[in-house]
Amino acid sequence: MDPLPRLGSRRVLAGNRFFELVEEEIEDRSGSMYPYYTVASKWDAVVVIPRFTDGTLLIERIYRHPYRAWLHEFPAGGIEPGEDACAAGARELTEETGLIAGRIRLLHRFEALPGLLRIRLHLVLAEDLREGGTTSLDPAEFIQVERVTLTEAWQLARRETVSSFLTLGLMALATESHE
Repeated sequence: MDPLPRLGSRRVLAGNRFFELVEEEIEDRSGSMYPYYTVASKWDAVVVIPRFTDGTLLIERIYRHPYRAWLHEFPAGGIEPGEDACAAGARELTEETGLIAGRIRLLHRFEALPGLLRIRLHLVLAEDLREGGTTSLDPAEFIQVERVTLTEAWQLARRETVSSFLTLGLMALATESHE
């Protein structure tokens, strides 16, 4: 196994409650120090795919400020320190939609953009859904929920100029029966 590049200085350039922008020096192949910038999330994230017994899905129409646009996504949010991904998914589902999942399981996990961003995404499937939970949105969360068929969800994902959590969740569902 090759040794890891030597590290030089490390500085946190900016940050908030979600992430830090980090500058680190790493030794390049010529022996010179190279500045490497990463965004380091303060926690992992969960994407919840809520599926009703009839096969329909619950998606959100959510305002995403970096794009200044409304996007269709599956519910998602941060995993608190020490919290299990499935427990976080159940919590986020209820907070954002008011639904309670009777059953939730991990479908997939991966690093979203490992060259620039340090965060792991966990995709969970929520089933046996029922009403009864209390929503609890942050002041800057603008969310509307919609119930759609699988075909309609794919159509939305293909139509949108920015499609992230919706497409990822649909791909995880597509591979579910192949594992």
